[in-house]
Amino acid sequence: MKKFFTSAKTNWFYISLLLFTFSLPLSEFMVSVSAGLVFLSATIEDSFKNKLIRLKERKVLLLLPAVFILYLISAIFTKDLNTALYDIKKALFFLMLPLGFLIGKNISSGQKQKLLIVFVCSVLISGIYSFLNWIIDPTITSLYAAGLISHIRFSFQLILAIGIVLFALYYNYSILKKLVFPVAFISILLFIFLFFQESLTGIIAFGFSVFILALVIIFNSSGKRKLLFSIYLFVFLLIPVGYVVTVIYQFYDFEKIDQNNLPVKTARGNFYEHNLNSKWVENGHYVYLFVCDIEIREEWNKISEIKFDSLDHNGYSIGATLKRYLTSMGVTKDAEGVAMLSKTDIANIEHGMSNYLFHKKKYSLFPRIYTTIWEYHIYTNTGYANNQSFAQRIEFLKAAKQIVSENFWFGVGTGNWKKAFSESFKKNSQLSQQYYASSHNQYFNYLVKFGFIGFILIMFFLVYPIISTKRYNDLLFILFLAFIFISNFSDSNFESHMGSSFFIFFYCLFAFTDGVNYLIITPTFNNKIQPS
Repeated sequence: MKKFFTSAKTNWFYISLLLFTFSLPLSEFMVSVSAGLVFLSATIEDSFKNKLIRLKERKVLLLLPAVFILYLISAIFTKDLNTALYDIKKALFFLMLPLGFLIGKNISSGQKQKLLIVFVCSVLISGIYSFLNWIIDPTITSLYAAGLISHIRFSFQLILAIGIVLFALYYNYSILKKLVFPVAFISILLFIFLFFQESLTGIIAFGFSVFILALVIIFNSSGKRKLLFSIYLFVFLLIPVGYVVTVIYQFYDFEKIDQNNLPVKTARGNFYEHNLNSKWVENGHYVYLFVCDIEIREEWNKISEIKFDSLDHNGYSIGATLKRYLTSMGVTKDAEGVAMLSKTDIANIEHGMSNYLFHKKKYSLFPRIYTTIWEYHIYTNTGYANNQSFAQRIEFLKAAKQIVSENFWFGVGTGNWKKAFSESFKKNSQLSQQYYASSHNQYFNYLVKFGFIGFILIMFFLVYPIISTKRYNDLLFILFLAFIFISNFSDSNFESHMGSSFFIFFYCLFAFTDGVNYLIITPTFNNKIQPS
């Protein structure tokens, strides 16, 4: 048995990494299992002498487990042991994966290349499954709801996969030029998956990371090449910014209302209700004008199995969704308006769709951008944030800022953050208790839990190894770091299961394995396992 695990001809650590890489886009459970195998194989494989040599060579990697130790130390002062243990459990990847890379057998450039290929293939499999699931199942109204893992975390994996494919094509064009169309097709397919995830966090992170990467390339270029990349960058920025500005302009193009000449009765003789104080709008029309509850309740109950006073598939009142949907169509909320609904419209409302354009523009970013603008408009005019992703994040950040201001140097400690946020929401927010959460900003989360001193320590633990190993020259690594650190402004990625596992794994893979020409494909494809 000892010979089995110490043989120079095998590398069980590398095999466990292959399993982990393949699992990332597919299964949270398999990620946990394979992470355990990564740590186990690194621990029991090879001689203690070789482990000690690698430990001395990679000792800077010990800074990453220091993040986990910080959670443990902070937990000593917790008042909520269950929450503290939950936080510690989520931080386990900061311990297990770095220790695995610290003492595990060497990974060659060829093996690193194969890990990236396996990852891209797995991302493709996950994306195709999600896309087919979305198309086949009519109850799934968005691609992000059809995925195998969190759509935000999957969007990060898609960004990295796109980067891997494009960099491989760039560095190996002479070899892959006959395959340029299949390779380009794969990258386009990955981008389509990213686009339809409707994760603004992922898309913004992708945009900023490409922007940063383009600046690096422009800075290191000259002549026509610099001019060409500058033009590409300008167009890359102009198109999405122009589209968002157009959607914003259209949203705020409100209809003009003559309050003195609003109709009093419907065609059937029932009274309209006109709430002139309401700021709720859809496609420029006011939701609470031209409303006759008696008629729309009666007519809707005739055409749908889900009754007017029931909940749609998103948990909202069917009545409220129906009013917004009719408003988006620009029709009155009465019997005549309901009569204009098609079978598709009825199904859309039952599934919680509040705007007819969301179905019409299903294959675009319009629904996600519009929803964000709508949430901001409602929040700034009414203070309403419940069950509104963007508006809730504003409330979360407000609470986090208040907590940090009162616990600036050392924070509230691991496990105590939940109580601190709850108290802040009760004092300063209209948010319902069921929506209480942390800041959804990784940097503010660290400030809340560990204070300014703990935050600086964690940033040092994460940044110094990059500087020490000089891997900042690896453009793929820079792309990875750029979109992760940017996305941390809108989500606590290092404190989620799939976010932390993804980040720590690729951080270690890029920074602490053989980084020489791992994106270069040799004509013979002769990448043998290197003995440690």
